[in-house]
Amino acid sequence: MAAPGPFADVVRAHDWPRYIATQFAPEDKRADLLTLYAFDAEIDRITRIASDPMPGEIRLQWWSEVLHGERSDEGASHPLAAALLKVIRNYPLPLEAFDRYLEAQAFAFYHDAFPDTVSLEGWCGETASAFLQMAAIVLDEKAANGAAEAAGHGGVALGITGILQRLPQTRARGQCYLPQDLLAACGLTREGFVSGEDKEAMARASTALAELGLGHAMKFRAHAKGLATSVRPAFLACAVTPLVLKRVAAHPAEVHRAGVTVSRLREFAAIAFGAMR
Repeated sequence: MAAPGPFADVVRAHDWPRYIATQFAPEDKRADLLTLYAFDAEIDRITRIASDPMPGEIRLQWWSEVLHGERSDEGASHPLAAALLKVIRNYPLPLEAFDRYLEAQAFAFYHDAFPDTVSLEGWCGETASAFLQMAAIVLDEKAANGAAEAAGHGGVALGITGILQRLPQTRARGQCYLPQDLLAACGLTREGFVSGEDKEAMARASTALAELGLGHAMKFRAHAKGLATSVRPAFLACAVTPLVLKRVAAHPAEVHRAGVTVSRLREFAAIAFGAMR
C-alpha cells in the first residue's frame, strides 16, 4: 500500500497504526492526512529531545508564529510548515485547535503530574482528540460535525494508550503523566511513581489507568457506530487501543519494565477489520 506525499516515512516510523489507517482513506486525501500526522510527530519529537523547558517552549512558539503567519518566509522554506499551512487553508482547519494543542504539549517540558483525572482527560482532548477531529474535517467537513463525541472518547483512549506505552521512557526522564488522584488511590505520589520502588502500587496504578482508557474506548465504540463512512478512516487507529489497554490490565508489571507492545499483525488486523465494518 503506497502512501503519497513526502511525510509517509515519518508517520510510519512515529505511529504505525495511524499510517496504516491512512491507507484506507481516499487516495486524494492521504497526503493531507499524512502532513497533519507528521506535524504531530514533529511536536512529539520536540517534547522528547528538549533538554530543559526553555528550548522546547521556544520551538513550540516558533510553530505557533508560523501557523499564524508571523514568520511567512521561514514557514515557506520549511517543507512541513509549508505543507501544513496549505492543509489548514484548504479545508480549513481551526487555528484555535492548534493553539490549544501546542499549549497542551508544553506539559511534557515539566515534571508535574496532572492534578486529577479530569485534567488528564482534558489534555487528551486537546491533543489526540483534536487530531481525530481535524482528520475528520480533512476527510469530510460536513460529516465531521457529527464526530465530536467519537473524537472525544477515542482521543482519550488513544492518549492514555500512548502514555502507557511510553512509561519506561517518560519515567526515565522524571516525568509523570498519571493524575494525582489516581496515584493517591493506588498509594503512590508523583515522586514514588517516578522512583518505582513500590512495584505492587505501580501495577495498581497502571491497571487503573488502563481501565480508565478502556472505559473511553467502549464509549468511543458506541459513538463510532454513528460515524459517516466518509470520516471513518480518521478513527481507524482507535481500533488498536483496546488491544494495548487489555494487555496492560492483564500484565501491568510489564509496562514499567519494558513497555507494552502489540504485534503489527494484530494491529493491522484490528484496523482492517474496523475498515470492513
